[in-house]
Parts: sequence; C-alpha cells; structure tokens
Amino acid sequence: MLAFVEQDDLMHPLLTVEETLLNSALLRLPNSKFTRKEKEERVATVLRQLRLSHVKDSKIGGAGERGVSGGERKRVSIGMELVTEPALLVLDEPSSGLDSSSAEMVIELTKEMSRQRNLSTLMTIHQPSAEMVAKFDKLILLSQGKLVYMGPTRDALTYFESLGYPSTNSNPANFYIDLMTIDFSSSEAMQKSEERVQALVDAFTQFRQNGSMYAQQLPLSDKSAINGLGEAAQSLSTSSRSGASSVSIVGSGDHAGSGLVYGDMAKDITHEEANLVLFEAPALNSWISELLVLLKRDWTLTIRSNSFIYGLLAQCVAMLIFVSFVFFQLGNDQASVQNRIGTLFTLILYSTFPVIIPVMTIIMIGRGVLLRERSGGSYRMSTYFFARALSFAPIVYVPYITVFTGIYFITHLQYDAGKFFILLAIIASLLFSSLGYAFAMSMMVSRIELAHTIAPVSLATLMLFAGNLSNARAITPVLRWIKYICIFFYSYAGLVQNEFGGLKFTCGPNDMACYAAGEEVIATYGLDELPIWA
Repeated sequence: MLAFVEQDDLMHPLLTVEETLLNSALLRLPNSKFTRKEKEERVATVLRQLRLSHVKDSKIGGAGERGVSGGERKRVSIGMELVTEPALLVLDEPSSGLDSSSAEMVIELTKEMSRQRNLSTLMTIHQPSAEMVAKFDKLILLSQGKLVYMGPTRDALTYFESLGYPSTNSNPANFYIDLMTIDFSSSEAMQKSEERVQALVDAFTQFRQNGSMYAQQLPLSDKSAINGLGEAAQSLSTSSRSGASSVSIVGSGDHAGSGLVYGDMAKDITHEEANLVLFEAPALNSWISELLVLLKRDWTLTIRSNSFIYGLLAQCVAMLIFVSFVFFQLGNDQASVQNRIGTLFTLILYSTFPVIIPVMTIIMIGRGVLLRERSGGSYRMSTYFFARALSFAPIVYVPYITVFTGIYFITHLQYDAGKFFILLAIIASLLFSSLGYAFAMSMMVSRIELAHTIAPVSLATLMLFAGNLSNARAITPVLRWIKYICIFFYSYAGLVQNEFGGLKFTCGPNDMACYAAGEEVIATYGLDELPIWA
C-alpha cells in the first residue's frame, strides 16, 4: 500500500490533532479488520512516535485560527498516512515552508519512523541543507526529467568527481542543483549548460549499462521521470523489508519538486485515469459507517465555526426586528394586500441569500481537504454530502424556524394552525433547497472569489421568475420555462396560495382597485398554475 503526503498540509483547522488522526484511521482502516479500539491504539502510537502527544488536544489551526506550529502540522499530515501502515511512503517537499530546525526535525522523525516500521520512504526535497542531505540513504537526481544519478548518498560526490565535476560547495545539494540547472542568462550559457546536463545523463546511462551495483539494486528506465520513479518505488516496495531505506529526490529545471511524481511529467497517465485515481478509489467501509464518522466530524466543525453561527444568529435577530415591525399587525384592508405580498417575498429572500453564501464559502474552503481525502479512498461523495447537509441543518433550521414563527404572529398572518404549519413546511423545504444550491455552486466553481460573484447574480436572476417582480403568466414564452427550475417560484407560489387562500379584504371608498378575496390576488399574480404542494 502506497501513502502520499502532499506538499500542502490540507486539514480541517478547527479539529484537534488527535481528532484529525482518529478520523483518518476510522475512515481509512476497514472495520472488517480493525475494531475501534485498535484504531485508537494505532493513533496513540503515531502520536507518540511523531512526538505529538503534548499537542494532541490543540487545534490544527490555519488562516485566522491559532493552532499548532508548521512543523507539527506537517507531522500530523505524515501521521494521517502512517495510521494506514503503508508499505511505501511518498512525501512531496515535506520541508517546504518550514524553518531549518523544524525541517530537520521532520526529516529526522520520518527517517526514525522508517527504521522502526521497516518502511520504504521516497521523498522530494527543495534545496535541503547539507545536514538534511546526509540523513538520506539513497539519492535520485533528475534534470529536465532525465536521470542524472541514483545510488547511495555518500557516493554521489565521488561519482561526479570521477566525471570531472569536483564539488566546490559546502552544501552538496546546492552543488547538485547548480550542476543540473539550465542557465537561461544567455544563449551561450544555455547551450553550455544543456550540453553539460546531457553529458551527465549519457554518463549515468552508460554507467548503468556497464552493470554497476546501483543499476542492479534499483533498475530504472530513464525514458521519463514518471516511469523512472514508478520503477524505483516498485523496487523499494518489493525489496526486503529488513533493508528498508529512505530516498531523497532532488530535481532541477522546470520539473523539480512536486512535479517529479504527480505533476506535469506524468504524461503516461491520461485525464480519465487521473479522475479514476482521484474519485473512484474503492470504499473501505459501509455507507452507514462512513456517514456516522463524517456526521460527527462535520457536526464538530459546524459548532466550532463561531463566525458562521454568530453571523447567522445576528441575521435572524435583525430579520425578526425589521420584518416584524415593518409589517406589524397586518389588517384586511387593501394596503395589507401589498404588505402581505411583501412579507412573504421577504421570507423568501431571507431563506436564501443569508444561507447560501456562508455555507457555500465554508464548503469551498474545505474542498482541498475533500479532494485529498477522496484521492485516498476515505469515503464516498454521497456520504460526504449527506453528512455535510445534516450537520448544517440544525444550525440553520432551529433559528430560522424560531424567527419565522415570531414573524408569523407579530405580522398577524392568518391565525390558522394548518396554514401556520404549511408555511413552516414550505420554508423548511426552501432552506433545504438553499443548502443544495450552496453545495452545487461550491462544486461547479473553482475559486471562492468567482463563486461570490456568480452566486448572487444567478440568485438575483432567478428572483425575476419567482412570481413577485414579474407576473408568472406574463413572462415571455422564450424564458417562461426558467420559472420551473427556479427554487423561488415553487416556494413563493406556495406561500401566497397558503396565506391568501380563504382570506377576505375590505374595500374603502378611495380604493382605485379592490380585491375582495385572496383568490383574486393569487390569480392576478399568476400563482394559481400549480397546487400548493407542487
């Protein structure tokens, strides 16, 4: 089993270190082979081995949220993979973004874990220090996707010196990179450096063909970096576990770093195969098991999202105050017709915009975590969406239903138990549709900034077909079909039919137009096309 630690530490910032590792174990270890206690014991072991026990109850943290240090966060990323007991561990620039002390500690702990677990480790490093380079057992050097050297780290300098390139740098890594880098400062320098790199590639190709001990240990094909690394990984994972080793990969040119394994050089992997790797990993546990784990995790994330909860409560309080007193104690005169229409349309507005935008933002912020977890086969997309929706539902439904109940009686809408509960049912369905709209928008748009532009514009456009701003029957036939895919149309038509059905109005001597019954209002707005439960 191969485990991959990405360069970016994609984790939920509001979860603690222990919760993060435990969720990884619960989702990625099959229940058919491990009990919950065994999973918890494995998490405790990883915490101890990675020296994270003292921060196990600390939040991961991130932008705007205090948490563990960068080095500790990187160790948590490694721990999330180690709980699965992989045969091969691949790390993409684990020292990136860390200070020298934290970077060396991460490398040292990774090597220590490799020894303890007889684990083969493949690692890409960006400009490591001399001390870090010395920690690796074997070294792979790539330039422009071609193999320049592969073998014991201690023999690399001797090898290049035998080719006429003695080291003049105290840091071997800098020497290797300078030796393999294409110089673009001038055409003459570029040609000279390209010839040097090609000579290095040809020299190592000949070196392997001569039956060197390195080629016997790690046979590679240098037709491309992805093929070479794939064979190296296979050689490492199938070798004797007692001879487990750590390998550093240092690259130069455009394909150094993360591109070595999973970047632009993976030309043999088609787009369809990439999607298969990311989104079609086999499920390890039952659907209900995944749902329960995700539901607990997402509920924890939701209740710890203080800004979301406080913002939602503030909106509800403001809505209760303004709507209740703008439309205070509606009567049965002709003016109340417009006010009742306004009240119902305002309920539609408050049930969509203030819900969709923040929920969409939260989901999009966590989308990187979703893609990483899906690539590891942690869960199905269906369980993710169900758990997310169920975790948001109580936080959204309870304050909104409470506030709408207050608005209903303060504004003096029809005092009828049946109509009251029908209104709540319609609002509940609209809130659920709003959550669905937020999910859909967060999946269709890749950037948060773009989503914040598209979502309000698309919602405002759909408002035109809700039946309030334009007569539902008077819409041009070319666009009339849009109202049938509009989440507002059905809810608004249902609210108007529910409120105005059976309602009688008084007509004053100065009223230019007079509605005697609520059914006339429904017909005038063209909202009697569908039954109330449509």
